[in-house]
Amino acid sequence: MVESVSSKSRRTRLYATLAAILLVLPGIAAGQALDSKLRNTPIAVSVEVEGSLPGFTADQLSAYVSQQMTDAHLTAWRFAPATQPQSGDEPPNRVVWHFKILPFAGGTVRYIGPALSKARDLFGVGRPVGIDAKIYLNGQYQSTSFDQATIKGGANDPGLSSAIKKVMNSIVANAFAAEPPSGPKLAALSAVRTVSRS
Repeated sequence: MVESVSSKSRRTRLYATLAAILLVLPGIAAGQALDSKLRNTPIAVSVEVEGSLPGFTADQLSAYVSQQMTDAHLTAWRFAPATQPQSGDEPPNRVVWHFKILPFAGGTVRYIGPALSKARDLFGVGRPVGIDAKIYLNGQYQSTSFDQATIKGGANDPGLSSAIKKVMNSIVANAFAAEPPSGPKLAALSAVRTVSRS
């Protein structure tokens, strides 16, 4: 039986694809194993916060974000608010958060209902906020992620808590997804000193 040229080339492409897959799979498996090992290694990660949110002082916001990152249970890492760097020395493992209050486009309209001051007391005023975070591991930038949320402010705001956890999940996932199939370069991470805010 004589095969056509197109079926031979199809078969050749199929074999080449299968060979490539078989060569890459061991590297991917090793990368996933290392990824799991790194996520479960208790390293200290400094949490830096830029910007402000209603209902928080700068120290309170940094402590709140650190606590929300710990509560997300995505890694075994220890998150601690950052101290002021001495002589420009930044911690090698850190997450830098930036919060920005976005413009409110509510405007003024004719309002019929309870007094606005009472409505604000009962329901709070939702403010749009932009949140972005960058993760650095072993002194190298890994990934960034951002989100927008409408928050009321303060430590009891479920919208703020869920937005922080969503961004945290995204930056951790992106940091490991961007690694080469041969395994993350982050294997050399070592435990660093615990950074705490006095």
